Amino acid sequence: MRTRWSALVVALLAVCAALALRAALTPWLGERVPYITLFGAVIVAAWYGGAAPAFAAALAGWIGAELLLIRPVGWTYRGAPQLVEACAYFLSTALIAALGGAMQTARARLEASELRFRGFMENSPTLVYLKDEQGRYVFANQAGREFLGRDDWEGRTDAELLPAAAAQRIQANDRRVLELDRAATFDLRMPGAEGERRFHSTKFPLRGADGRRYVGVVTVDVTEQRRSEAELQLVTDTMSAGMVRVSADLRYVWANRVFAAWAGLTPQEMIGRPVVDVIGEDGMRALRPYVGQLMAGRRVEYERLAHFARLGPRWIYSVAEPTFGEDGRANGWVAVISDIHERKQAQEALRESDRRKDEFLAMLAHELRNPLAPIRNAVALLSRQRGLAPEAEWSRAVIDRQVDQMTRLIDDLLDIARITSGKLLLRREPVALNAVIDLALETSRPHLDAAQQRLELRLAAGEAWLHGDRTRLAQVFSNLLNNAAKYTPSGGTVTLATRREGGELVCTVADTGRGFPPELAEHLFDAFAQWDAGHTTGGLGIGLALVRGIVALHGGSVGAQSDGAGKGSRFTVRLPSIEAAVAPPAPAAPASGEACVRVLVADDNRDAADSLARLLGAYGHEVRVAYDGLSAIQLFDQFAPDVAVLDIGMPGADGYEVARRLRAKHGAAPHLIALTGWGQEHDRARALAEGFDKHLTKPADPAAVQALIVTFCSAVRGSAGCS
Repeated sequence: MRTRWSALVVALLAVCAALALRAALTPWLGERVPYITLFGAVIVAAWYGGAAPAFAAALAGWIGAELLLIRPVGWTYRGAPQLVEACAYFLSTALIAALGGAMQTARARLEASELRFRGFMENSPTLVYLKDEQGRYVFANQAGREFLGRDDWEGRTDAELLPAAAAQRIQANDRRVLELDRAATFDLRMPGAEGERRFHSTKFPLRGADGRRYVGVVTVDVTEQRRSEAELQLVTDTMSAGMVRVSADLRYVWANRVFAAWAGLTPQEMIGRPVVDVIGEDGMRALRPYVGQLMAGRRVEYERLAHFARLGPRWIYSVAEPTFGEDGRANGWVAVISDIHERKQAQEALRESDRRKDEFLAMLAHELRNPLAPIRNAVALLSRQRGLAPEAEWSRAVIDRQVDQMTRLIDDLLDIARITSGKLLLRREPVALNAVIDLALETSRPHLDAAQQRLELRLAAGEAWLHGDRTRLAQVFSNLLNNAAKYTPSGGTVTLATRREGGELVCTVADTGRGFPPELAEHLFDAFAQWDAGHTTGGLGIGLALVRGIVALHGGSVGAQSDGAGKGSRFTVRLPSIEAAVAPPAPAAPASGEACVRVLVADDNRDAADSLARLLGAYGHEVRVAYDGLSAIQLFDQFAPDVAVLDIGMPGADGYEVARRLRAKHGAAPHLIALTGWGQEHDRARALAEGFDKHLTKPADPAAVQALIVTFCSAVRGSAGCS
């Protein structure tokens, strides 16, 4: 269990790591953005311990940054920019801490609900059992264990634990429940030390997450009770769920003590009372659709918000079984009603927490992408300079690689969140496996070349096809290739091989790197990620979790194997194949050359706007810059640009409003590009709906921005110079 002290220790360690990272970046960042790495520490503290450790991390981080990262000028006022930056830091960290506290509260409520349910099952006076499809006991509560009278009951069958005649009857009843695939009740007689004992069992089929079938058993000893409705009354009164029997004319035949108490009545007062008198007109309207099914002999289950005289509004879960008369016709039903109000509240709290998590991740990605954009633009400007000193060129390459890595990690983090919440969208179409691999190699070959590693391709002859998302599948193989490059020494070999095997395409990424303990293969990526986190400074957890999630969404599987430390590793991806398809036409290549056009850049982040303007100017374009939405509209009318590159979150008028007003005034003539830190699917869809021609996520590849501008304007100007 996490204690307050352990949470504070984790928070302080995270702050130390964040300060160390920011100190390492000082040669490039100077005293700018002194708090940028501290957000990660606050997030870790919030996730681990909730609001208080997060606040502590925020305060400790600020003090550390003031003392270690900002040129000492004493504890005096240093100007409005520093004050604004500090205020923004505390506001952002306060939001993170609040979200962390809400998440911890929801988690605690869910755990408490689970403990209550487990406590109820374990302490129930009825005999509760769970058996697998072969009749082996998997679970028995305390009362059930005492009845069996043996400690070695687990994994044994009734034939091994009970008298032969009783065991045969019980096993026959279990088989019938599985054949009917519905709940059923049975009476059983067994010899006992003090004479015959009688039991009444309710058995129901269950199916586990792995698809295996089980039989649940709730058994009540009714030896001393009358074999009548009174007998059932006494049995049901020992249960925590409400139980009722209703006649065909919609009157209560009997009700157990629990249900009667919910209605503010006694069981005797319930008998003969019309159902509508107890549950009200609204409840009766909600119940009527199920009455017809029950009278037709069908079992029903439902959840609804019910209103009880004593309890008020409560969420209930009801399972109702039809009852039959001696003539075999439907004569009413028996229902078991469970109070699930607290569980529904916990579920709602969890959904709200998940929604806030998604919002937090989107905001985090936006805030992390914004400072990366001017860094990438500045690096691109440096790359156009010839004759850089070796140290400067090395520094430029390091920054470029790390910006790429940060961008990929942000995208991977959001993708994993989408996968776990079922929100990752796949654009499925027939796609050639070789086309997927080619796209992955474009991303991964620089990593392999930089590490001076040899890449071997062993691709199956002919073209192989599958139905999937080309970009997401390429992400799978590029992640595996990048990981292979990362953990293989210089001069090593990385092999990518494909083959057909039945109805599957089997793709293997193997390397001659460090490998991992073979026993981890049994637990696949979960155990591997844990081991990796303890043995490296940069783990595979995020990348491999994304690989597994994308492959699973395509109906495939992925496994990891190794012969041991230093003997390399193999990752095998299996994907369902399809028959050969007609390849879709290749998209037209963007116009080449550097067509010189007028470009308007608008972004309230001055570094981002100025660096992009300088870069586009280096490409030969005529560029003007605005730092808010209203200025962008005014400058557009004066400058008449061919292309406008607009941020979304600008003061005065955001990018959406700017796009709407430009479209209303100038029609389709101006080409509009949204360049923003908001990069989720709904952000792209909204940008296009508001009038943008293209949506790019920061930090965009400057070469891609240039190619897009050239493509937009080639139809109008070709490669002509600026007029």
